[in-house]
Amino acid sequence: MAKKDDAIFIQIDNERIELTGADKDAFIADQKAREEEAQLLEAEYEAKKQARENAIKKLADIAGLTQDEITTLII
Repeated sequence: MAKKDDAIFIQIDNERIELTGADKDAFIADQKAREEEAQLLEAEYEAKKQARENAIKKLADIAGLTQDEITTLII
């Protein structure tokens, strides 16, 4: 992540432009928001993955099914 005092450049077609002032601040804020969103999505994915694994384990324990039998049922 860029610091506020680091130079940030963007390219539009063949023109290289340095972001400064409000444009630079907006770019940094946008990058931070995107990073936070990506982290949130990753956390949600991991939570769903763990919940699925727990549900499969409970099903195996309750119904006495093997992993292959459970996989056959849920795919």
